[in-house]
Amino acid sequence: MRRRDDVRARRAPGRGLKPRRGVSLARALSKFGVCSRREAERWIAAGRVEVNGTRERAASRFIDPGRDRVLVDGRRASDDSPRVVIAFHKPQGLVTTRADPGGRPTVYDALGENPRWVFPVGRLDRDRSGLLILTNDHRLGERLTSPEHHVAKSYHARVRGVPDADALRALREGVTLADGSLTRPAAVRVIGATRGAAAGSSWLEIVLSEGKNRQVRRMGAAVGHEVLELVRVRIGRLSLGGLGLAPGEWRELAPGEVEQLAGPLRGETGGRRDSGRRQ
Repeated sequence: MRRRDDVRARRAPGRGLKPRRGVSLARALSKFGVCSRREAERWIAAGRVEVNGTRERAASRFIDPGRDRVLVDGRRASDDSPRVVIAFHKPQGLVTTRADPGGRPTVYDALGENPRWVFPVGRLDRDRSGLLILTNDHRLGERLTSPEHHVAKSYHARVRGVPDADALRALREGVTLADGSLTRPAAVRVIGATRGAAAGSSWLEIVLSEGKNRQVRRMGAAVGHEVLELVRVRIGRLSLGGLGLAPGEWRELAPGEVEQLAGPLRGETGGRRDSGRRQ
């Protein structure tokens, strides 16, 4: 604290503080939903991006997304860029990645010649199936994956054997996984037993409000019931059955359908309704 007789010149308010630097140009293009960050780096190096009327070739340049004017191939890119949200009925056998080093088919192969960049919200392993959301909207992606938003995901899981009352209670109250982490309470119920070649197993409905890596499989292992099949049937209030998509089919969601996923977001989100299904 300065004494009353201290006559030194006072420093201007805020002077000496580091200014807010914004985000890198490559990250901004990704956040705008234009392309991936890696692709943005290539576009910038190729001279396809301008900032405030000047061609920019440094992907690491920091910009203020709310004030700087960014053009890609002469078109404005901003936080108001059109958002795309796709619902895809992922079949088994596809990996959830842009490209696979082993040459396995990916979910992007199933989307075909879709000109707009989208990223998968969460993952479904190669041998898992069900509802997968792909979008260029980072706000929506964060809301659907962050455990703080409690967006429920519902799964149908075929497990080895028939869980008894103690196993079901453990799944509902939260189980300790092999890495020592504790799952949140989940809604769990038995929805059927299997017959024929699949005899000796049963189907469970499991509703989670978090998204740990391979969580359902690890939960089954924790109570001694291996997960043999897994289908994600619902995200939020949007169900795979309600969409009417056969395995391998996809379509863009209307704004009202996007709200069923996670409720309304700030600003309009969601693409036009595509009257045809793709496969």
